Amino acid sequence: MNARSFAAVAAALFSATVAYGQEYQVRGITLGQDNPGPEVHIHQDGGAPDAGVLEVKSFLNEDGVALKLKGPKLVITTQAGAASVKDPAQLIGSCTLPAKGGTVILLFVPEKAGSPTSKILVIDDSKKAFPPGSFKIANLSSLPVKLELEKKEFAFKPGEIRNIENPPVNEAQSSALKGTCEVAGQWELFSSGAWPNPGGKRVLQVITDNPETKLVDIRGFRDVATPP
Repeated sequence: MNARSFAAVAAALFSATVAYGQEYQVRGITLGQDNPGPEVHIHQDGGAPDAGVLEVKSFLNEDGVALKLKGPKLVITTQAGAASVKDPAQLIGSCTLPAKGGTVILLFVPEKAGSPTSKILVIDDSKKAFPPGSFKIANLSSLPVKLELEKKEFAFKPGEIRNIENPPVNEAQSSALKGTCEVAGQWELFSSGAWPNPGGKRVLQVITDNPETKLVDIRGFRDVATPP
């Protein structure tokens, strides 16, 4: 291949990359009930036509959507069409996906009842970032949290997201749980019980502020899908 032919091929490949961008496999879950679902519309940043429609669930399974995007920045709304991006009543939120493409979970955290507006957390769904047999803990609360599993302590700062891999288990293949959060310098109990061993699956545990108790809540999403 001569230099001119090579340059032409390189230009064509570059053009294709610009035109088609990166590929993503996306799943959506929400901490709300019908908010913001059951379906949301994904737009490229800037209000281009719909990039895809995502089903938002209250649990994790295999259902998702394949997207081919020109860039990682997204705007998500309740309706189709570029005009919805500029309508506050239809705007859910925005997020930025990993630039290299891949598999992600979009976690929607509704900001208030009766409004579709949500904070959108992008979670790397790859096997490397979220291995089978692990808990991924997302402390989205404003408080420091400690999780004690079989008397082994794991501490999480506000906003910290981290895996607990190979969690300690008892003879029943579960982990006795004690969850505390720091309030005004005191550690307060917010959860106790047992977490089953994820086995070959994965579990996402999300911690959020509880405005009524002034402590925190924790909610688990067991992923029944096989990680990519």
